[in-house]
Amino acid sequence: MAWLLISATKPATSMTATPRTLPLFVVSPSSQHNLEGSLHVGAGRHEALDLFDAAADAVAEVLAETTDWGPSGLRHSQYAFDVSADEACLGVLHRAGVAVLSEESGITGDAGAPVVIVDPVDGSTNASRGVPWFATALCLMVEGRAEVALVANHATGQRWRAVVGGGASLDGRPISTSGQTELSKSIVAMSGLPSHHYGWAQFRSFGASAPDLCLVASGVTDAWCDMNDGGHGVWDYAASMLICLEAGAAVAEVHDRDLFTLDHRARRTPVAAATPELLEVILEHRRADA
Repeated sequence: MAWLLISATKPATSMTATPRTLPLFVVSPSSQHNLEGSLHVGAGRHEALDLFDAAADAVAEVLAETTDWGPSGLRHSQYAFDVSADEACLGVLHRAGVAVLSEESGITGDAGAPVVIVDPVDGSTNASRGVPWFATALCLMVEGRAEVALVANHATGQRWRAVVGGGASLDGRPISTSGQTELSKSIVAMSGLPSHHYGWAQFRSFGASAPDLCLVASGVTDAWCDMNDGGHGVWDYAASMLICLEAGAAVAEVHDRDLFTLDHRARRTPVAAATPELLEVILEHRRADA
């Protein structure tokens, strides 16, 4: 991989390192959301956004009080705060009567209820090391269709939202993609490393797919591509994919599989780009890597 210069002067530390006890900068929730009753199939989409804000607020409160940023010891790549954040988030969601598909706890709740796909803390390793790029991601699924999404960056306070057919926003302001069509002029974000340079102008790797994808929706980056052989769980990208779509992005799965699955074991390889033209070029390169 000659195109990538890697410095070996400071080897990466494994997640088994001593837990960091310094406080992490977390933006506290600015509002309280009072939610009584349940969210049902016919409920308003803005009611779902209120629910998602409340769930994200609950996670922010947990993170603000966290002192142990080390591994949970329960399973690989899971941190102690992942577990406590999941408990807080699910407490809010289940009180509203929805079922939940969570990275941390699988599928819970009543069969037949609307399903919320959630990653309580996307970018857990970033959070564990004090890198200010990690988020809660929530996506409401009704009859197999993504309807409402929210991604809350807890380090910056930014919140991206989308309602199907209603556009996407960042902190209440409408957003759209950059409109870039040429790979040679594009900034492409990614998870993992490709086998070769695809021909982009620059690349970025931030370590949290949910807010990463929201940068495509916001026009900050021009594309995002999953370069990992194993792919991602639906909780990593579902909310952001709806936000991207509502912002005018083109999205795809490298192997042409359905992105919005409710199978906790399934893995997908998502790609998002500012335009269909840019998506087509990136997919051609990525599929050659597969």
